Amino acid sequence: MKGLALALFSVAAWSTNYVAGRRLAAAGADPLALSLVRFVAATPIIFALARAPPYRGALAQLAVAGLLGVAAFNTFLYTALHYMTAAAAALFVVLAGPATSLIEAAAGKRRPNPHVLAGGAAAVAGAYLVLAPQAQVRAVEGPLLAAAATLSWSLYTVYVRRVYARYSPAEASAWISLVGTAELAPLAPLAHYGWLAHWETAAWVLYVAAVPGALAYTAWNTAVREIGPQRAAAVLPLMPVITTAISAAALGEAVTPLQAVGMALAVAGVYYAQNPTLLPRIAGRPKSNRSSRQGSPLSE
Repeated sequence: MKGLALALFSVAAWSTNYVAGRRLAAAGADPLALSLVRFVAATPIIFALARAPPYRGALAQLAVAGLLGVAAFNTFLYTALHYMTAAAAALFVVLAGPATSLIEAAAGKRRPNPHVLAGGAAAVAGAYLVLAPQAQVRAVEGPLLAAAATLSWSLYTVYVRRVYARYSPAEASAWISLVGTAELAPLAPLAHYGWLAHWETAAWVLYVAAVPGALAYTAWNTAVREIGPQRAAAVLPLMPVITTAISAAALGEAVTPLQAVGMALAVAGVYYAQNPTLLPRIAGRPKSNRSSRQGSPLSE
């Protein structure tokens, strides 16, 4: 339960990241500068959360994880928000759930869990119903960049467990954030920082650094360690559900009947992906111990 709770916290935090990213894009934020400044601010917070962990080697693995999860993912995502709405970008990122299952299965040279894929497909369909009314694309660059961000995050979620041979999840988050920021640093002279002069914009940057950045990244890495990449990534389609619920509660925005159906479908899909033996039990056809061990994501 701890790992699942941490994954849900990360998803809730990232749900607000799309709104913040869109507001920053509207304020003229440079995607490269935003990615760099965000993690320059987040890295000390992550090191504090991990209690200043010592360096224990594995630089090549840290570099790959930093490139996938920090440098590439954030640059692709924030750039995509200049060409599409936050809802449209989120539609791509929720695909990271099924994509992670497929990538992990391919890396392990085995078939993907059909129950996890079925639950993921239902959840993504529900997410589409929730997000479709607000999804707008202004240029083809948006979907291409959002797809690249999705692939980068899926690869990161599968790959990051390699770092855990030497680091705890919190320690790994700290060093991955530092190395990923260093990988972005050579591009710093190409970025534009004038948009940071306004206090409101700077406050949004600090928010995305602390909450969707430091806290959510640390929680996500711990969740991957606790429950594995498949089950952690399976909760990503809940992002639009959480965002819509927050908007309805805090801003009074109406939820359409179709969006309500989509929210219910997304929740049901995520629940089934986390409990793949649920339907066989309801139908009175319990799986054998052998098939349960092979089919359950808990066997990772």
